[in-house]
Amino acid sequence: MVEPKPHLPILKRLSPWIRIGVTLGILGFLAGKVNWPNLAQRFTSAHPGWLIAAFLVSLVSICLCGTRFWFLLRLQKIHLPYLRTLHLTFVGFFFNLFLIGSTGGDAIRLYYLLRWFPEQKTRATLSILLDRVFGVAALFGLALLFLPGTTDRLRADPAFLPLAQALPWLGPLGAVLLLLAFFLPGFLPHLPLPRKLPGRAVILDLLHGIRDTAHGGWNTIALVGVALCVHLTSFSAATLLARSLNLPINYSLAGLIVVLVFSASALPISVSGHGVREGVMVFLFAHLGLGAGPEAAIAYSLLLYGIGLFWSLFGGLAYLTLRSPKEQT
Repeated sequence: MVEPKPHLPILKRLSPWIRIGVTLGILGFLAGKVNWPNLAQRFTSAHPGWLIAAFLVSLVSICLCGTRFWFLLRLQKIHLPYLRTLHLTFVGFFFNLFLIGSTGGDAIRLYYLLRWFPEQKTRATLSILLDRVFGVAALFGLALLFLPGTTDRLRADPAFLPLAQALPWLGPLGAVLLLLAFFLPGFLPHLPLPRKLPGRAVILDLLHGIRDTAHGGWNTIALVGVALCVHLTSFSAATLLARSLNLPINYSLAGLIVVLVFSASALPISVSGHGVREGVMVFLFAHLGLGAGPEAAIAYSLLLYGIGLFWSLFGGLAYLTLRSPKEQT
C-alpha cells in the first residue's frame, strides 16, 4: 500500500506565489512613478570609466568571497584547492540568480561539498552556514564603523533620528557581541551532553567545528580580515558606481546604503529581493536628500544589481566545467 504524500501547510505552498505577487506589486507601483525618459538619460549619461572601475572592484569582492570560504573550509579540515573553491563560489553566485530566495547558491555549494566529501557532512554544512554568518557579521560590523560618518544626514530626517540616537550604544554592544562570539566557542565541546542523546556524535562534531573556527589561530585572523575586505571592496564598488552616475554619495554613505538595501532585500518576501531592493533605494534617496525623483535611485539600484548579474553569469560557464577535484589529479 502506497502511503499518501504529506500535505504541506497552505502558507508554505502559497509562499512562492506570495513572493511573486509582492515583487510584481512593488515593481508595478514603481513603474507608474518613474519618468522613463529621465531614467534612460541616467543610464546613457553614466561615466564609462567609473563604471568599468566599479565592475572590476566588484570582481575583486567576489574573489574575496571565495577566499573567505576557502579559509572556512581549511578551519573545518576540508581540503579543497583554492582555485576549485573560487570555481564553486562563482557557481553559487550563478544559482542565486534564478532560485527563489537568496540561499540557492548556498544549497548548490553544499550539494557539491557533500558529494566530494561525504565523510565530512557535518563540517561541510557548518562551513556553508558560517560563510553566511561571517559575511553578515562583517557587513554589520563595518556599518557600525561607518554610521558615525553619516550622523548629520541621519539626524536631519525624522525617519532616521532613532538610528542616529542609538549610535552611541551600538558600537559598545557590537564589541561585546564580537568578544562573546570568539570566547564562548571554546567551551562548546565541553558541554555535558547525555550519552544516549540522538545524534550526539554529529552534535559534538558540530561544536568542535565551531570551536575550531573561532580558535584557529592565523587562519581565523585571516578569515576575519578577508570577511571585512569583502565588504570594504563592495562599498568601494558602490562608491565608484555612484560617481559614474554623478550622485553625491561618499564612501560612508555608500556603505550605509549597501547595508540597509542588503538587509531589506534578504527578507523572504520577494523573489531574490527584486522590487524590495528598488523600493528601499527610492526611500533612502528621498530621506537622505540624494534626489527628488525616483529615477536616480532606481538607476543606482539596477546598476548595483547589474554588476552582480554580470559576474554571476560567468558562474554559468563555471558550472559547465565543474568537476570533482579528485578527477583533476
